[in-house]
Amino acid sequence: MMLDVQGLRAGYGRIPILNGAEFGVRAGEVVGILGHNGMGKTTLLKALMGFLPAT
Repeated sequence: MMLDVQGLRAGYGRIPILNGAEFGVRAGEVVGILGHNGMGKTTLLKALMGFLPAT
């Protein structure tokens, strides 16, 4: 597994945005992130890149 995310939690201050995100990406796999406005797509990417504290 190239990327394995288990129980990712992230948010802004006391406002939780991601609560237990789980997914995996294999080497060579192409993945897209889809969702409505305000569903946490940017928050997910910021947490994965280390721009937001995640637990």
